[in-house]
Amino acid sequence: MAGVDGTPADGQTFNVTQVKSALLRPGEIHPAGTTKAEAYEGDINQWSGLSAGWEDCGTQVNSLLEELRGLHGPRAQYIARRPMTSKEASKRDASRTAVGFERVASLPDSQAKRYLGLQYQLHKSCPSYARDTDGAPEAEFRAAERLTGLGDQAILTARGRHTNPNDPANSGVSWSYTVEVRIGTVIVTVSTQEAEESSPDGVVALAARAAQRVRDTLYAQAPTPTASGGAG
Repeated sequence: MAGVDGTPADGQTFNVTQVKSALLRPGEIHPAGTTKAEAYEGDINQWSGLSAGWEDCGTQVNSLLEELRGLHGPRAQYIARRPMTSKEASKRDASRTAVGFERVASLPDSQAKRYLGLQYQLHKSCPSYARDTDGAPEAEFRAAERLTGLGDQAILTARGRHTNPNDPANSGVSWSYTVEVRIGTVIVTVSTQEAEESSPDGVVALAARAAQRVRDTLYAQAPTPTASGGAG
């Protein structure tokens, strides 16, 4: 089976209805469950988050971003949200209620194989930078590592923010984690807004569940009949 035992997926791609069917249920993305999810679908190239957040990194990432923006394929995704607190509800402010994100996309075979490499190189090319946000200095950090055992390819990426760039220990950095897995021509992306600062284990476990859902939904094969036609 693709993404499990090295069996090739023969370049099979999927349409938007199929990739949407392979998403986890919103309540599965967070231990406490969720009551609301915002769903989106379309071409992966139409998603602003595909190459967002790299504008302060300089020219060293330009060619990588240009290639990333040239990818095309159907994608379905959602943002899972927890219920608003009474205070948030009184202000009609849901800006901090997001608890997780999942995207499933299907790309042509060569693009699918290239995608994770591009994301990995982006994070390695711009590990840190500083900027001013409304007059307050802020440092942002990026990191990436390859993972095994989740699919044909997988990476863990991390983004950290610190409002004191002069702290050499980076003790106040708040990290968020994303895991991306390739299973054949399918790319699964998951992240959570409530990951523990010191450990990405929860996001990796979520990615494993999401990847299994893709295998079960898109790549599962019916049993091959026996030569005798079955048990007598």
